[in-house]
Amino acid sequence: MTPTITTYWMTVLLACSAAAAVEKAAYDSTGRIIALLSEAEDLEVTSSLVAVLPGGKRVPLQVRTPRRPLRREPGRLAWSGSFELPDESQGRFQLEAAEDAAGLGYTVAVTAETRLELEAVEFVLDLPRPVFVNGRMSSEGGAEVVLPAVKPADPVFYRGEIASLRLAGAAGAWVLAVSFEGPHAVALVDRWEPRGRSYQLRAVLQRGPLAAGAAAALKARFRLTGKAGPGAACRLALNNSKPRYRFDGFGGNYCWSNQSPIAAYTLNNLKIAWARTEMKLFQWDKERDNPGAAIRADLEVMRRFHQMGAPYVISIWWLPERLYTDPHEKPRRAHFRRIDPEKWDQVLELVGSYLLYAKREYSVEPDLFSFNEANIGVYVGFDPEDHARAIKRFGAHFRKLGLKTKMLLGDATGPRDTHNYVLAAAADPEAMEFVGAVAFHSWGGASAEQYAAWGDVGEWLRLPLLVTELGVDAASYHTRAWDSFHYGLREARMTQEILLHARPQGAQFWQFTNDYGLARLGTDGKVEPTSRFWLMKHFTDLTPPKSEALATSSDQPRVLFTAFRAGGQHTLHILNLGGAREAVIDGLPDAEWRAVETTETEHYQARQAGTSGEGKLRLNLAPRSLITLRAQAGSADQAASSPPGAVVH
Repeated sequence: MTPTITTYWMTVLLACSAAAAVEKAAYDSTGRIIALLSEAEDLEVTSSLVAVLPGGKRVPLQVRTPRRPLRREPGRLAWSGSFELPDESQGRFQLEAAEDAAGLGYTVAVTAETRLELEAVEFVLDLPRPVFVNGRMSSEGGAEVVLPAVKPADPVFYRGEIASLRLAGAAGAWVLAVSFEGPHAVALVDRWEPRGRSYQLRAVLQRGPLAAGAAAALKARFRLTGKAGPGAACRLALNNSKPRYRFDGFGGNYCWSNQSPIAAYTLNNLKIAWARTEMKLFQWDKERDNPGAAIRADLEVMRRFHQMGAPYVISIWWLPERLYTDPHEKPRRAHFRRIDPEKWDQVLELVGSYLLYAKREYSVEPDLFSFNEANIGVYVGFDPEDHARAIKRFGAHFRKLGLKTKMLLGDATGPRDTHNYVLAAAADPEAMEFVGAVAFHSWGGASAEQYAAWGDVGEWLRLPLLVTELGVDAASYHTRAWDSFHYGLREARMTQEILLHARPQGAQFWQFTNDYGLARLGTDGKVEPTSRFWLMKHFTDLTPPKSEALATSSDQPRVLFTAFRAGGQHTLHILNLGGAREAVIDGLPDAEWRAVETTETEHYQARQAGTSGEGKLRLNLAPRSLITLRAQAGSADQAASSPPGAVVH
């Protein structure tokens, strides 16, 4: 159903709430800085806290393990954790970031719980080599130092005791100023190791051993200025005559926390074209006579999908312990647990009873069924041949029960060469008789070729390809590292790359509940959408359902361009990951174009974009922004003939 013009503008007005302060840095789930942000491109740096042991061995301290979880303070950029050195001595660390208009303040502190035999504790910042090669480092009262392009005699090419320094790229485009509260021993290292290549800035918190109860700290400030390039115009091209693949639309995962207000908010405020939920067999095994609140919430959500006309997947994470080969011997989150060969009839009966109950009591039948990430066993594992056998067992059982539910091939994580996992089942005609689609999860991202391999599998099998978990960082849930505009841009970038290379028919973001939440609960209990929500809404609400994905090109790697057509309706998504620039789009139908734009400070803002004449349109792209253009072919002529003040549909 197409929304009315009134509904559309009411939605846009909802986005005009007060914007959050501009972010100065991005952080991972351990509190490390992973980028410094500006109005131009992100500067991809990586910070770490390192213990240098006697003899020179370097041990990272910001490590999260099951025994030593890392904690983030609610609502703050502050993290804390503990560590153990190889000699079993122990300590704690604290990290805190403070962002303001002048830049970023970052404090690191270490406290010894037992005596720590150390050579030093260092704060380390890895700088991207391509940006700074042949650049200059200067400090107050010191001579300039060149950041070398060739291997120096000593990898540590600078040592000094300084309170501030300035790093400039060779072209002067980027300048990073770093200052400390008082002088610190600082070194610059030309680093090239199997783990990567960078210029590494090392600042010392502590020299020598640290007695039990003693602490060491360093306070640094970072100010990033400059721009990444000349800001030349970007040329985009649309091939309107070349449909590449069919695209049903976007949706999300509703696998847990379906009772949360945020789950209800996204269901009410985002268009759902594909969805996925969890089959909670661990609970169902105990509650099938009287399902509990979590299962009832899942079934209600499935009924909502059915009412929307949205197809959906149901996936299993956990089985009851009695069905494994090693019952009660491993933690619930242990990977790659196997189904007891003697218990297969019980597994089939349990799954079938859930689906029959859903059909009988809620009038819903999932379109597709899978075990989540069985290729790595999260948490039931199948090797490729077992995957094929499981498809045949469940497929035959569902058919016997009169269920329409088909099997999902793969549902594998992540995208890098994991298409090989499905080939055994793909070669089995009996298994493929029950398969309705093929799927992968996008965690960690992939190359264009690796994404394309999944698209090739779907085309080869003549099956829809789904991205059943579209997500960037599988570890970010530990400390809500996803709760930033920068993370939203990473999601948007991954979405564009998947559309360009993998060619899916549907995508389900992880998740549309309070896990990886697109919204927050305010102190008054009211749901407040984040900037990530509005970036997501570009894809879910503005992409026409059941459309054709069209061929596009961009001459700038930091500008990603995708396009869709349904009937005469065209939708163009343009993601600009760099600074402000002009874009020229060629190959457009002559039409009157409307735009919706989201930046860090302005969300989902609607405006007129202009009329394309002779297939061309010029527009200005805001820095670090997503803009969606929409038009009906022939609307330019319609607009010209409409009376003044008329609304063009």
